[in-house]
Amino acid sequence: MYKIYIIEDDATISKLIVEHLSKYQFACYTVQQFNRIVEEFQAIQPHLVVMDINLPTYDGYFWSRKIRQLSTCPIIIVSARVNDIDQVYGIENGADDFITKPFSLDVFMAKVNGLIRRTYGEYASSDSNSITITNTTLNPDTVRLHTEEHESLLTLKEMQLSKLLFEAYPNVVSRQKLLSAIWDDESFVEENTLSVNIGRLRKKFEAIQSCLEIKTIRGLGYQLVEAEE
Repeated sequence: MYKIYIIEDDATISKLIVEHLSKYQFACYTVQQFNRIVEEFQAIQPHLVVMDINLPTYDGYFWSRKIRQLSTCPIIIVSARVNDIDQVYGIENGADDFITKPFSLDVFMAKVNGLIRRTYGEYASSDSNSITITNTTLNPDTVRLHTEEHESLLTLKEMQLSKLLFEAYPNVVSRQKLLSAIWDDESFVEENTLSVNIGRLRKKFEAIQSCLEIKTIRGLGYQLVEAEE
């Protein structure tokens, strides 16, 4: 079941979207705290985001940029703003599509289904870029880590870390290389930032019952290895 995160401050419109999406077996999550959208996004790990522009605290453009720093998850902006510049600005800030209010629910569903198919389904990028080690596959195109029976959606940083580790397997990847590849300016990275992201990634390997694990090589970096039974 695909998960949709709805970021809309008009309760009536939000309810309408939820009711319609639910008819098509989508799992819907509505924003609870408008100042904690990134945290809610990371907790939900949605397959698609529906984003209004006029929001409390910060606008939808701001949150689209924040989400795009973490994930390639599709974003549809739904807004009463009808100017071309608003649509252009939305796309430039990470959105994949723009729907103006009031909108047809049939058109809305067509756009949702189209993005889902292109990103995860029949029209998604092929697995030609995927890397498989033992029972675990990393697919950078769909930003997913999966085994035969389980899968996990990765954040952008988790995907970048995974790709470096998979490509280097079974060799050690230095901490410096991981930092250099993921963050443009290492001087602004807190000491434990990499460790926190590695910790989250380890949990995702465990969640999909991978035969792999990330091992810390003290003084050197991290290594992808087969988990000990």
